[in-house]
Amino acid sequence: MIEVEVKARTKNTTGIRKRLDRIGAKLIKKEKQTDRIFGHDRFLDANKMVIENGLLARIRTAGKRVVLEFKEVARFGAGLEIKSELNDINTGLELLRKLEFKEAFTVSKIREQYAYNDFYVCLDSVNGLGNFIEIEKMITTNEEKEKARKECLDLLGVLSPDPVIEGRKYGDMIQEIINKKQTK
Repeated sequence: MIEVEVKARTKNTTGIRKRLDRIGAKLIKKEKQTDRIFGHDRFLDANKMVIENGLLARIRTAGKRVVLEFKEVARFGAGLEIKSELNDINTGLELLRKLEFKEAFTVSKIREQYAYNDFYVCLDSVNGLGNFIEIEKMITTNEEKEKARKECLDLLGVLSPDPVIEGRKYGDMIQEIINKKQTK
């Protein structure tokens, strides 16, 4: 599957929740997610940022659920995504070690996930970064990317008037903070 995603910073999650309710979006879940992010030297630049179209690995824990993911980083587009649920975290850690992925940092957030038509809308409160809205749509072919991105942007405009689009991944933002601390 290919994930098309649009993200924006938000200060007004209450207003967005009201608009989600007004359009008939359904709250699927609210949970704490902890993402351990792993990089591979092949896909990192000099600042330890994942290069465009490079891969990162993530082990996400949410409650008792553990998922290993490989994601193609496409900051302003759509990237491949492969997920597999694990019985335990150590299996994922061992696989990533064998593939020479190294743990970089952890991202923790509270996520509210809503379903609306064929979109997922997520309200994220990310430790150290703030509040965001993400609109995601899964597609099956590259030909659908531009249309899906426009649809995501249109929905974002309905839910969050005057959005401040954020092209960086949460991992990019965290890595920038780490880099700034190391240069001081």
